[in-house]
Amino acid sequence: MAEPPQVTAADIARIARVSRTTVSNWRRRHEDFPQPVGGSGNRPLFDRAEVERWLAHSDRLPEHAPHERVWELTRTAADGSADPRETVAAVQELLFHLTRGDTPAAGAAERRLSAYPGGAGLLGAVYEAARTSERARELSDHLHGHYLGALGGKAHITPEPLSRLMADLADVQGAEVFDPACGTGTLLRAASRDGAVGLYGQEAEEATARLAQALVGLVPSGAPGRIAAGDSLTADAFGGRLFDAVLCNPPFNQRDWGAERLAYDERWAYGVPPRSESELAWVQHCLAHTRPGGRTVVLMPPAAASRPSGRRIRRELLRRGALAAVIGLPAGAAAPLHVGLHLWVLRQPAADAAPPRVLFVDAGNGQEGTERSPLDWEELSGGVDGVWRAFLDAPEKAADVPGFSGAVPVVELLDDAVDLTPQRHLPVAAPEASAEEARVWAGKTRRRLLRALERARARVPGEGWPAREEGEWRVMALADLARSGALTLYRAPSTASGLSLAAEEGTGRGPRVLTLTDVLGAGEPSGCLDAPSDSEGARGRVEVRTGDVVVPSALARREPYRARVATEADAGALLGLNLHLLRPDTAHIDPWFLAGFLEDEDNLRRAGQGSTVIRVDLRRLRVPLLPLAEQRRYGAAFRELHEFRAELDRVRAAAEDLGQRLSGGLRSGLLAPPSPSTPRAGEEVTDIGGISQT
Repeated sequence: MAEPPQVTAADIARIARVSRTTVSNWRRRHEDFPQPVGGSGNRPLFDRAEVERWLAHSDRLPEHAPHERVWELTRTAADGSADPRETVAAVQELLFHLTRGDTPAAGAAERRLSAYPGGAGLLGAVYEAARTSERARELSDHLHGHYLGALGGKAHITPEPLSRLMADLADVQGAEVFDPACGTGTLLRAASRDGAVGLYGQEAEEATARLAQALVGLVPSGAPGRIAAGDSLTADAFGGRLFDAVLCNPPFNQRDWGAERLAYDERWAYGVPPRSESELAWVQHCLAHTRPGGRTVVLMPPAAASRPSGRRIRRELLRRGALAAVIGLPAGAAAPLHVGLHLWVLRQPAADAAPPRVLFVDAGNGQEGTERSPLDWEELSGGVDGVWRAFLDAPEKAADVPGFSGAVPVVELLDDAVDLTPQRHLPVAAPEASAEEARVWAGKTRRRLLRALERARARVPGEGWPAREEGEWRVMALADLARSGALTLYRAPSTASGLSLAAEEGTGRGPRVLTLTDVLGAGEPSGCLDAPSDSEGARGRVEVRTGDVVVPSALARREPYRARVATEADAGALLGLNLHLLRPDTAHIDPWFLAGFLEDEDNLRRAGQGSTVIRVDLRRLRVPLLPLAEQRRYGAAFRELHEFRAELDRVRAAAEDLGQRLSGGLRSGLLAPPSPSTPRAGEEVTDIGGISQT
């Protein structure tokens, strides 16, 4: 029999949408507040039903949308004895069986949920929110979104637009599709929407595999399939099975992927992968499950294209006709967000079918996605798809596009390095490129600049901002706010604690690091610890969460003092050197309000010391004392200013790109300057000899 649902003080704060401090105040000030029914002095447990009755009676229970209530109850159940993935998987399995009308299976799922703390209430909420198959699918999508949001930067997912692009490159319509590292099934669901007729996958975590099975089954197409649990490399659940198409976003930089046990595995048709090249093991595993003539698309780190340890396998992939294309993506397309990843498009070659050329595409040229300004996936996917289809139709006749795409003969790639980095093989205003192609590409770059200018023009802030009545701010130092519990202060280690940042982006073995350069330049976390995440030094560092405010603790005097509000893209990164982190209680302090006032120059003069390098005493920084509603008004204005500055940075980058393309076209003879217009009356005209005439 299930135990009564119990909640912690943190759960109560989440249910009531207040801070932990508020819950503590309720316990002290209200004698009728429910007493603990278990737990310990530091972590008491309360009966959820009693708490909700008290909140409702005192008019403190906020209204929840049905899907929000399901998620809240799911979290409460997961905070008990159940694994969060297990609870989420159980709810998704119930929704799957309800949409299929499978009463016996739904009954089994109900019994599993009933065994969790609060399972009865959770069941009732699920049935209330999923009265029809359509509403069940909507609830499934909402629940999955909440689950991924709770995982933050730890979620290993393939973004939806990238999933669609990979499915399109693999030509999955009418195909049986396999994903050997499927996670929650994002790639398989994208393949289903593109017309796949069979969906198969494998996932190392059993609970995640069950979750993927339910989510894949909930796709409207109803394509049959199976998700197996277990490690694909060491315990292949589909041994000997071939598929029409394989899609894969494998884990990167695996150290213990079974290299010693798999040294003589028959899947290594192109060479035994070195211990440090787990990605090449995944590539060959995918090819081993692809039918002759079938297509494989694998998301790869850029280092895999050029690492010396993998050149022998890359050479064999080229020599035997398995590699068809390498497509460079912009930074921000998928995690890790600070690195421009690659898509390798491969095929299982038939006998004597080695292709004469390999297509290289640099789709990341001039683009970088951020949370505030996401990638233009429509333009990116359209450009990649266009050159890919042209290459498939006639590889030897595919036209090169300077700076974007090029079809290179295989024989030219079989040098000592076998470097497959796209940028190394693209023509740059090559003589054989046509003037029309240069004109079209310059026109595209110009239109991108005009769009950026239009977005910046639309975001020029300040219109309609009224004058404020004169009066001094009531201010409080951060030290006092920290003592009151309104925020928590964290300091980065003053030294690297024996851990060094990787010299090259994306090559470190450990987690991402938010650096001082990232904060001052508004870039994604670009550092990477050269140590595993479970090392002693890494465990002692501060992990960034969404909504945190990060400020420099030391910077050069010429640098502007910037405060950064952490986004979902920053979540999970570690705090770098020379940075402070402030974690505001959002029930009392708005993060954007806090960040905006921390950038005040008076604050820096008051709290900074030093002539060349300024060191900031975080405790002396001050912010005004305003009601939360007023803070949010100011916070929205500061955020508007931040987004405007970011838009101007993108305009500057697009302008530099256009300038380089136009000047390169003029110098190469592919473009000509515009014809001179007829001079206006009185206009001075100067000829090449410098003689002026009017």
